[in-house]
Amino acid sequence: MDDVVVRETPTVWRHAAVRVCAALRQLGKNPQPLLSRLHINVDDLLRPGFRLPSVSLSQLLAEGSQLLDREDFALYAGAEVEPLGNSALRWAVALSPTPARGIQRYVDLFPLITDGALASFESRGKEHALTISSSFGSNAHKMDSFQEDMLLSATLTAIEALLPDGCQHTRMEFTQRKPDDPSPWYEFFGEEIKWAAPQSKIWWETSVLCTPKLDSNEELALAHEHLAMQQLAAVTSQTWAQRVEWQITATILDGSVTQTAVAAHLGVEIRTLQRHLKAEGASFQELLATVRKRHALNQLSCNRPIAQIGYELGYTDPSAFCNAFKKWFGVSPGNYFKVAKTI
Repeated sequence: MDDVVVRETPTVWRHAAVRVCAALRQLGKNPQPLLSRLHINVDDLLRPGFRLPSVSLSQLLAEGSQLLDREDFALYAGAEVEPLGNSALRWAVALSPTPARGIQRYVDLFPLITDGALASFESRGKEHALTISSSFGSNAHKMDSFQEDMLLSATLTAIEALLPDGCQHTRMEFTQRKPDDPSPWYEFFGEEIKWAAPQSKIWWETSVLCTPKLDSNEELALAHEHLAMQQLAAVTSQTWAQRVEWQITATILDGSVTQTAVAAHLGVEIRTLQRHLKAEGASFQELLATVRKRHALNQLSCNRPIAQIGYELGYTDPSAFCNAFKKWFGVSPGNYFKVAKTI
């Protein structure tokens, strides 16, 4: 397999610009003059796997906002254009047994949605938070307000459209300062918005996210998740550690996850895989533990039986899972959230 290409320039997937163009057309404007002025080739936007510079998307959003005289244009572009369509990711989320599991799948496959940003999903006691941040650490590469508006509105629209009625977010956090006229943001996201926050976040109540869904089908959800993982591998330049972690995530609930099976799926010998991971300062066991820890916390927050969670993660003996959990977090599974509330 080809060596992984490490990119240093922030980029975004072509479909981000395609969605901006679609939003402009919906509002009665021809996007072609803007594309020409910004030297964005229409043929490139039609080519699968194409990325354009992040700054080009920001310029397209900024000029579209100016053309329409709408400060909230990026919100509109994110919310009005269906981001998932009839994709494998859509059905992996929609058919998940709980909203929390669906959102976790969305986060695991987030690179299919956007390039240049990272997402995480974690329990904070009575609430769950989906956090979005730039995958490029420097201040110069952080998302600007236009991209933040578009990404948060698109993410919220995509997720909540696939969740049961009543499963709505409770509050938002934006890294940008409060706009001069924040009414469009309050109308779209609700009144509970924190401005100038360290990271972009969407919050939900844990009790709502952990309610079982009546129309779920985990077997079909897993099948669509596997397909989405394959699509992700086909269009993204990933580190070997990312490839392995995503493959473990896709198969963690199928039974025992082995290095042999993961290597076979990635098309390499075990020794080759080990060599690639070692070069990146990672190991299969560390990545397996990372996925297990994430799944364990998500399931514990939904009050699922400890023995069942351990069994799903490959621990046939509940005490073995409890010992592993205590090694990871310093406390037993039953006491984790009690301790977390006191911190």
